[in-house]
Amino acid sequence: MDEMTSAEKFKLPYTLLLDPETGRAAAYSQNHRLLTETASDKLVAWARANHVKQAVWDAAMHDPSSQHHPLPSWATPAVLARCVLLWVREGGQPDDWLRQIPRR
Repeated sequence: MDEMTSAEKFKLPYTLLLDPETGRAAAYSQNHRLLTETASDKLVAWARANHVKQAVWDAAMHDPSSQHHPLPSWATPAVLARCVLLWVREGGQPDDWLRQIPRR
């Protein structure tokens, strides 16, 4: 199979902001742009099973005026209090692994 281009990789989800209580998640690109406010059930399940890193959402680390990780409309303060970030990839995975990541 052909090697993935950098442009193709930039379109893949990199992190998910996940509400573990409801399963709702927003997906972000590797440059922290919002890909979708409502990640598919398929992407959420894949991320839960295959994430490479997980961290509790930290509101103190988020700058609401920044273009990085803009919050989805469903992310109220009460929801964010229970959210986690899942990294679905990092720099070293081979292309065949990256192709398994659902796009949205």
